[in-house]
Amino acid sequence: MIQKIAILGDFNPVHSTLHALNESTRNIQKKLNLDIQFDWIPTDIFNNKIVFETQKYSGLWIAPGSPYRDMENVLKAIQFTRENNIPTFGNCGGFQHMIIEFARNVCGIQNADHEETNPDGADPLIKKLPCSLKGEQENLKLIDKNSFLYQTIHQDNIIGKYYCSYGINEKYVDILTKNGLSLTSISEDGNYRSFEIKSHSFFVGTLFQPALTSTEKEPNPIIMEFVKKCLNKS
Repeated sequence: MIQKIAILGDFNPVHSTLHALNESTRNIQKKLNLDIQFDWIPTDIFNNKIVFETQKYSGLWIAPGSPYRDMENVLKAIQFTRENNIPTFGNCGGFQHMIIEFARNVCGIQNADHEETNPDGADPLIKKLPCSLKGEQENLKLIDKNSFLYQTIHQDNIIGKYYCSYGINEKYVDILTKNGLSLTSISEDGNYRSFEIKSHSFFVGTLFQPALTSTEKEPNPIIMEFVKKCLNKS
């Protein structure tokens, strides 16, 4: 039986980062030598019941590319996978919206929002970065030795490549961590770039885009482990 993983996002062929994501899925298929179906599903038509109950997708990859056509629908999808222990992986915009969903539905910050789409929002969990990271890369330190990220990569530092201008608002870090969000990597200037929920089968967000450091010879190990979790092979 073909295994299926849903990619939640609004594919736009002008964005090279989305082509990189697709290429990374092909690299993984070759490496695992398995027939895995990765399907893009636009944010404005994504339906949790159809995707996970009827069509039996086994995981959710929330793609870069925000602002999304339907932000609230993205948040509903994230809430569903978080509450139903479905492997969930988000990068860039996916990372940002996983933070917002967690803040709203776990931390009780009902007005948690994104400064890009609501610059006057009361609680901007995601704010504009002092310096844009579009086309940039950073040295990141892995700060949690018990994290999935560290246990997967087995090194203290990694290179993160980006195409974004928004990140976590440090004002809310304490309430996020007190409610169970584990921050797992930090930049040299002290900004958090990844998180996970350890009680979940796989709920991982990275502001950096692992697909940008994935190759056919060496598929990115974070993507590899996400796919294995979806296939119940790790």
